[in-house]
Amino acid sequence: MTGAFVTDTEVTLSTIGRMAGVGRACVANWRRTHDDFPEPVGGTATSPTFRYAAAKNWLRAHDKLPYEPPAPREPATLVFDGGQTITVYAPDLRVPSPGNRYDRYEEFGGYIVADDRDGIPWPRATVRIDVPGQTPYTVTDANVDISYATRSMQYLSMIWSPERRQLAAPTPASARTQPKEER
Repeated sequence: MTGAFVTDTEVTLSTIGRMAGVGRACVANWRRTHDDFPEPVGGTATSPTFRYAAAKNWLRAHDKLPYEPPAPREPATLVFDGGQTITVYAPDLRVPSPGNRYDRYEEFGGYIVADDRDGIPWPRATVRIDVPGQTPYTVTDANVDISYATRSMQYLSMIWSPERRQLAAPTPASARTQPKEER
């Protein structure tokens, strides 16, 4: 990121604006109107620099960060009823929002190696889903869809109604990846 960071720990008004999803002028206004805005640590009078950590903390304290990017997700392991085991990269479980009468299904998705798709039951499957840090669960009669993403990776999506998902007993491998409070 050339130009965005002056050093690893210093940022400009423009960079602070990108962090918050606003323009440089908005950040300059915050600086003028908020007494607790971080003090410059370098730069010039017209282009000051600020400590990255201080700027991020100030933005967070004033609820000005649009969102925190999620931490990278570890791959999940899926075991289908027929014994086929695959690894799913960037796994994502979406559950319906409470009270949303239009969204009545849960969905699990992620990327699989294209060669691993052979043997995945289609169009419906019973599968055990083991995501590191979560209690494993089994889904019966999930709708299975596989779409192309790249030549080597494909996107696997499974959809089911919530009553078809049951918690499963952790395996020794999944127990090692779970946080201590869930053991």
